[in-house]
Amino acid sequence: MRRLIFGVLALLLCLLTALPTAVFAEGEDAGGVLDPAELQAMLDAYIEQHHFDPERISVGFVYTATGESWYHNPDRWYYSASMYKVPLMMILAEKEYLGELTRDSNLKGLTLGQAEELILTYSHNDYAHLMMSVVADTEPNCREYYKQYVDLPEDYYDPDFHDYSYFTARFMTQVMTTLYTQSERFPNVIDCLLNAQPGQYFRTRLPDYSIAQKYGSFQDYSARNWNHTTGIIYLPNPIILTVMTLDIPSPEQTIGEIAELFANYSLGLDGKLEQYRASQEAERLAAEEEAQREAEEAARREAEQLAAQQEEAAQPAIGVTLSTPEPASGALPAENAALGLADIAQPSNLPRVYVLLGAGGVFVIAVLLRLLLRGRRV
Repeated sequence: MRRLIFGVLALLLCLLTALPTAVFAEGEDAGGVLDPAELQAMLDAYIEQHHFDPERISVGFVYTATGESWYHNPDRWYYSASMYKVPLMMILAEKEYLGELTRDSNLKGLTLGQAEELILTYSHNDYAHLMMSVVADTEPNCREYYKQYVDLPEDYYDPDFHDYSYFTARFMTQVMTTLYTQSERFPNVIDCLLNAQPGQYFRTRLPDYSIAQKYGSFQDYSARNWNHTTGIIYLPNPIILTVMTLDIPSPEQTIGEIAELFANYSLGLDGKLEQYRASQEAERLAAEEEAQREAEEAARREAEQLAAQQEEAAQPAIGVTLSTPEPASGALPAENAALGLADIAQPSNLPRVYVLLGAGGVFVIAVLLRLLLRGRRV
């Protein structure tokens, strides 16, 4: 049983160490290939060059080859504008994945396929609000469903998230990461985003790459301008990028230039990525070897313990040796000194024999009596 337990533990350890290295979790100090200081300096230089307010720009960045993420001003709340249409349509697409809908299902006059194209590719507002009424009875309740695509605590959400559809770069980047890493759950969503806004936003500076993007743009009554884009940029090692801005001059151009900065940075990581993967593979192999060594050592100890138990079981139940005790000092009492083999057979002396022999003494007594009787015959 112990050997089986050790074997199972060793197998689990091997499986864990064999998991892919691209685990998508936030944290700038988790190790990998990204240099947080270099990324911050790169963005700061761009912001300073254009005399922007750094508090009015937020960026979320994920390097999918390692799963590392990096953020600038990630928890500022902005009106999401049309970016909400991504998690909205993910909800309906997942219903197709679960078999609750088909592409031809009628959703208040639209098929699911039509709704996806109109809302994700062409950003149609009226149809988006119609689909919100399909998902929930109110828009705030609909936004509650968006939370399932991110890993954020309940106290993270500002009241404006529920009441007015305000998002952060952290929130939107996590939504896009879920879409990218679990794309099979959301059929056709990425396909629609690949056709959205040709020549605009991320595409203005990166025309040679496929980009699944969704923009959001809105100007309110006080002339505040929100302009954002989130997307998956399909470099050789794809990146996920969210850029959110408030009252930034030439926002579409700015968003495109920031996308170019992060794309070029990512393309320059190939050498570091190769070294990182080599080190990860070495660590995985070392962990497997250690698990194997521990399993073999556990099996060896188990075998030794079993052999010792078998050897102990093969020994006689009890062994008794009779001998005349040496006097510690002085002479023994005459009656003890005179005690001989013949006296052992006397009934008055039998209790002494029982005490001496213990639980296994019956067998020894029988042998002694047989010897005594043989001696008397002689």
